[in-house]
Amino acid sequence: MEEKKLDRRVRKTKKALLQALTKLMSKKKVNSITVKELTDLADVNRSTFYLYYKDIFDMVDMIETELVNDFSETYDKFSKEATTYEDLLSFFIYLFEFVKANAEMFKIFLGYDGNYAFIEKFKDAIKHCQIPLDDTSSEAEAHYVMPFAISGCIGVIQQWLKDDMIVSSEDMAAILVKML
Repeated sequence: MEEKKLDRRVRKTKKALLQALTKLMSKKKVNSITVKELTDLADVNRSTFYLYYKDIFDMVDMIETELVNDFSETYDKFSKEATTYEDLLSFFIYLFEFVKANAEMFKIFLGYDGNYAFIEKFKDAIKHCQIPLDDTSSEAEAHYVMPFAISGCIGVIQQWLKDDMIVSSEDMAAILVKML
């Protein structure tokens, strides 16, 4: 019973730190954020911060990794062998819903001063979902089609985030499938 209380407190603390980091990162670059200002904003002791993270960059890296892992794990549970138009549409609806649910962090990581390392991690996660594209192309074409399609997907997501996600996930998925 004591362990559950601790888990809840840890989750609450990490959530407060995440919210504070999101607020700070929306105003300034990560390399100019100090642990002191983060913990002051989160109303968390600095020593508590250091229980979970080595520094701000470690925290950002853990958040990025968690986002990508959550996407991959949820997609693995959600998907089956995607081979039809409906499967592709479902995948992209899921992708846009996932981005929407984590919009604050995606706006920061994919935004103007975005994090290139996160973009590459996210591209890899999408790539491993094995998006079914036209398989009538040559081996050389197939080698380049997937990176092109994934970069296009990221660009569409970035634009959607800039537009404050005014188009529904379903409509965005349909647009993306049509483009692909």
